[in-house]
Amino acid sequence: MRDGKMRGDSPLFRRKQFEASEKERRVALFGTMIRDFDNMIANLEGQIAAEEARTRIKDTAHPAYSTFAKAAARRRQNLLVSVAHIKSMLGEAKLELNEVMGQLRDLESIQNNQAPPVPASSTPETISPAR
Repeated sequence: MRDGKMRGDSPLFRRKQFEASEKERRVALFGTMIRDFDNMIANLEGQIAAEEARTRIKDTAHPAYSTFAKAAARRRQNLLVSVAHIKSMLGEAKLELNEVMGQLRDLESIQNNQAPPVPASSTPETISPAR
């Protein structure tokens, strides 16, 4: 008979493995989002500088300041806020990942320290006395 709790495939162990892989995926996703947003921010900064150079107006309060530059600056600011928010979510996700990985290591060590299952052929009923 198969005893899943004695091997590394108990439902709790599989659930923790799944949870750990989901946390890893989430951490990777947040990292990718931050890099992508940083690239977009740099691109927008270049577009704003090019538009200001083209119009020769750098004062955002000037009535003739480019509406394109204003809109790009607004998008850049929104992305900066989003990056700050995602960085805080990334920190939380890393803490959650570390917690789940610790639980998984604890579960593995508990399962590895348990005695191996007794084979059916060596149960007390089938062992003849050696005396």
